Amino acid sequence: METLIGDLLYWANDLKPWQQDALRRLFARGELKAADLNELVAMVKEAHGDGPPSSIPPDPLAANHIPGAGSGNSVQLVSLSELTNVNAFPDGRALSFEPSGLTVLFGENGAGKSGYARVLKNACRARRREPVQSNAFTGGAGHAQIPSAKIQVLVDGNAKEVSWVQGGNPDADLGNVSVYDSACARDYIEMEGEPGFQPYGLGHLNRLVAAQREMHRILTDEQNAIELNPAIFQPLKGGTAVGALVENPGAGTNIVELRRLATMSEADLQRIDFLEGALRELNPEPKARALDALADRLGLAAERASSALRYVTDAATAKLKGLHQSKRDADAAYELAQRQLHGGDQDGVQDKLLLGTGNAVWQTLYKAAEAFSVEYAYVGHAFPHTSSGAKCVLCQAELGPDARSRMERFATFVAGQAGAHAIGTNQTLVEALGKIRDADLEPLDKPTLEELAGSLPSLHALVLDTVAAWNARRTWLLDSSERDDWSRPEPIIPTGDPLDLQLRNAKAKLKEEASTLRKSVDPKERGKLQDELRELKARESLRGLLPAIEQFVLGSVKREALSRCLAALNTQGISTKMTALAKKHVTTALAVAMNEELSALGYKRKVRPTLDGKTSDGKTKMTLQIEGTKTDAHRVLSEGEQRAMALALFLAEVSFQGHHSTVIFDDPSTSLDHRHRRRMAQRLVALACERQVLIFTHDAVFLSEIDMALKKSGASATYKSIGWGDAAPGHVEEGLTWETKNCSMRLMEIEGVAKAIKTTAGDYPSEGDAQRIAEAYSKVRGTIERAIREEFLSNTIQPFSDAVSVESFGIVVGHPQDEVDSLMDIYDRACEATFAHDTPAERQLPLPDAEQLISDINLTLELVRKAAARRRAYQTQRGERTKARKKAFAGA
Repeated sequence: METLIGDLLYWANDLKPWQQDALRRLFARGELKAADLNELVAMVKEAHGDGPPSSIPPDPLAANHIPGAGSGNSVQLVSLSELTNVNAFPDGRALSFEPSGLTVLFGENGAGKSGYARVLKNACRARRREPVQSNAFTGGAGHAQIPSAKIQVLVDGNAKEVSWVQGGNPDADLGNVSVYDSACARDYIEMEGEPGFQPYGLGHLNRLVAAQREMHRILTDEQNAIELNPAIFQPLKGGTAVGALVENPGAGTNIVELRRLATMSEADLQRIDFLEGALRELNPEPKARALDALADRLGLAAERASSALRYVTDAATAKLKGLHQSKRDADAAYELAQRQLHGGDQDGVQDKLLLGTGNAVWQTLYKAAEAFSVEYAYVGHAFPHTSSGAKCVLCQAELGPDARSRMERFATFVAGQAGAHAIGTNQTLVEALGKIRDADLEPLDKPTLEELAGSLPSLHALVLDTVAAWNARRTWLLDSSERDDWSRPEPIIPTGDPLDLQLRNAKAKLKEEASTLRKSVDPKERGKLQDELRELKARESLRGLLPAIEQFVLGSVKREALSRCLAALNTQGISTKMTALAKKHVTTALAVAMNEELSALGYKRKVRPTLDGKTSDGKTKMTLQIEGTKTDAHRVLSEGEQRAMALALFLAEVSFQGHHSTVIFDDPSTSLDHRHRRRMAQRLVALACERQVLIFTHDAVFLSEIDMALKKSGASATYKSIGWGDAAPGHVEEGLTWETKNCSMRLMEIEGVAKAIKTTAGDYPSEGDAQRIAEAYSKVRGTIERAIREEFLSNTIQPFSDAVSVESFGIVVGHPQDEVDSLMDIYDRACEATFAHDTPAERQLPLPDAEQLISDINLTLELVRKAAARRRAYQTQRGERTKARKKAFAGA
């Protein structure tokens, strides 16, 4: 069978993730707090407004999030145990239930009944849930005390244990357990005091609509807070590139291009000044010629700067350092050759050569001797000729061994060229230093420099700085070279484009300006210059307004993003779905079932449930109307009657479930609906014949109505009392409290006490035994009074009830006199034994013993059973007479 929840879940799959998350929260908690709305707004912005990722990602709605959308199995509760951190309960409290029929759990206010009920509401996912609180008087701030419990259930007859922790994942089977309480009653009332037909699930769509409208309000406020002033664009509009970009300012404005146009160089700003001046000139030729002349001088200066720069560059420094290193290497080689030249004999005795041997003059002498030897003296022999008998070509004395050795060393020295190389490297270094020293580092003459200061001040400053740096570098080079010490910091040459390039650029700019001046006299060219000036002026204006424009565009982008979010929050689709769901599931059968339940609850007015057929403010509803009047139902019905309708609709929905799981009622009856207590009790007893029913109540009058309904139906129930034990609430006792027990239950309890007294008392009861006997007789006395009302008078009149059971009056007459006398004897004995009456000491009667007490209890039980038998026989006879009357009427 298709269900509303099933259709809703299927439809929800097509919703946006944030809508599914909102529905999940609504089914879990029944309402959305401010924190929920803020988190959902963040999800909407992420999905539709290009917002950042939300801190909590959407958690889509699933079947296990929905009470009543569980497994589809029939589930019965068996017990609730191991309660921990639940209200002021001591850990370990437990409560058991009969898996079938009716279990009544009675407890006064503050006894702990609500603690058990709240756990079940949270675990079974009641429509409206309040978090289970831990003990408010234990645990410090920040001390986590999370309520938990074990829940034993039967799922289609199979045992299962569920570990429940508040805030944990829900159990699908427990979702089949239906819960009715005052919050559930409100869920059937669309607006306070106004009854509405809201099958479970439609109410959550109502709340989703309300939530989306609240989010719409939040985003609208945020959007309205974004102030946009389009007037800031007015000065920029016109026939320029800037004007075209700001013609229709908004989210689509090209802010990147605007930023590019607003970025202006110093040259752009100078161009504005130049164009303004050029367009003011009446005779531009003289100025153009002056610009041409200055440009030509700058061109020559650029060549000089290029020439000068090569003497002070880092490359020049490296080259000079290399020349010094070459000189040092050549000098070292020369010194080595000199040592070899002056070397001694094999015994290490050095020759004493003349001073200057090996120098340039000596080498000239050597070369002359060589020429004379090979050309004249020893033609055909290499120089030096040192064979035996050879003579020195200068002194013409025969060469001895020492002389021959010296000549050979001379030849080796001259052939090695060490001296020549040393002389050459030194000469190269001297020439390089001379070029650096003599270099012209002043590319501009004084008049041109002065003119430059007026026309191009930035270039003038660059020239001065660069020339100063060049001179500092040259001084450092010369000093370091002279000292051959390069450890001092090297002066820095200005970075960026070299001076010669900047001078050439300045020359080109001046030439262009001269050309522009000449063009300005041509009307067509003048128009182009005016257009260029307008473009540059527009960019200059944009430059000052750019921060405000960026803020406007970013604000427009945000407003547009928020508009998309607002469009996504439109509730029309949800309202349409609500109407469709209502038409499909708020059926005539459900309306009939509700009317049947209303009749069963004793509701006497005539109501005609009709479907409004439209969605108003996101709500599709079946409105209860009173026949014969156009007045709204909520203006006619009392609050108690409205609660009766809510219960009737709840029971109608339960009847349409596809399973027979437990139904829990938490204080279903209040003073608001006291007129419907009896029928309500009878209906819940009848429901307990179909499935397990749990009733939590503190209403003793309602309890008596349940007892009467049970007796009338012949059904039975399990009673439990919840109260204080061990100085803490939540203590559970089997059965009812003394005040709520019927006469038979009371007598059996007293009999147990009497037997215990008999076991412990001797022939002469102690003071304590006497006290206990007297207390027992006091209870016997009250029990006889209850037995008279319940059995002998057959509940013809009930305390706190406005009904008189006329049909039961027939049993009042006909009780045997001997039974009445016996009952009165016991009653008199109980009155004499009770301490409720003060008796003078001289008239004190002996207190009955335990055996007498037991005898009186047994006799009272026997008399009550006989009265009950007569009541049942009378009811049988009355039923037969009723059938006979109906049969006779039918035959007529």
